[in-house]
Parts: sequence; C-alpha cells; structure tokens
Amino acid sequence: MWKVLIQEIDLATANIIKSLLEENGIEVLIKPGIFDPVIFGQGGLVQILVLQDDLQKAQEIVKEALEGEENSSV
Repeated sequence: MWKVLIQEIDLATANIIKSLLEENGIEVLIKPGIFDPVIFGQGGLVQILVLQDDLQKAQEIVKEALEGEENSSV
C-alpha cells in the first residue's frame, strides 16, 4: 500500500528526492496534488508516495539529506 511521504512539494524538488530514494532502493510514486494558480505553469504541487514498508526508511533518508544540506550551507 502506498503512503504519502511528502504532501505538497514542487515537481523539481520532488524529482530530486525521488532520485535520492531510488538510489537507496525505495520505489517512489509522484502523484499530482493541489494545483496552485501561482505556479500552475510549473506543474503545480505534487505528492511523493512510497510503499508502507519503506516509509520509515524514506523519512530517515530525507531527514538526513535535509540536515546535510543545512550543515553544508553554514
């Protein structure tokens, strides 16, 4: 069963996260979300879904990536 990992995110960022997760053996589905008229031309916002069994691992990978990004910008 698919579970939402990230609720609303732009498509470009979603594709980066998808690549990161797939490199770690996690299957990812990007699903259209709520369309925001301001960024409609960019495809609107999407959801990132992963299989229920991979949800915790995916959350940890995304968290580590974000923490690494924060540390590298300091």
